[in-house]
Amino acid sequence: MTYPISDMVVRIKNANKAGKPNLTMPYSRMKENLCSILQKEGFIDNYSVKEEENITKKVLEITLKYMERKKPVILDIKVTSTPGLRIYKKVKKIKPYKNGLGVEIFSTSYGIITDLECRGKNIGGLSLLKVM
Repeated sequence: MTYPISDMVVRIKNANKAGKPNLTMPYSRMKENLCSILQKEGFIDNYSVKEEENITKKVLEITLKYMERKKPVILDIKVTSTPGLRIYKKVKKIKPYKNGLGVEIFSTSYGIITDLECRGKNIGGLSLLKVM
């Protein structure tokens, strides 16, 4: 796996299309931070970190959120920066994603935060994801 964030996004997209209530993936702190933001913004229902009994590695389990008739809350999620192309934005260039309906997530010196928090703290950073 060359880029774990991209793997996380693909797993979420596939689980949404299949209508799965939850999914698991290998644990990392960055993925956990991204999940906490997605939960805070209301895109996922819950997440938990579990340790497998027979393996010493941790697993991140995400419970997806659906609207009525099994329609997923996450309409679109995409990776903006890749290992080959990093996209950095100054605070003046950060605009509300989809007029505030979506969220753009940044990695900054203050940690992983949303576009709204970036503008509030007057800092820029590395754009990681766009979620709607």
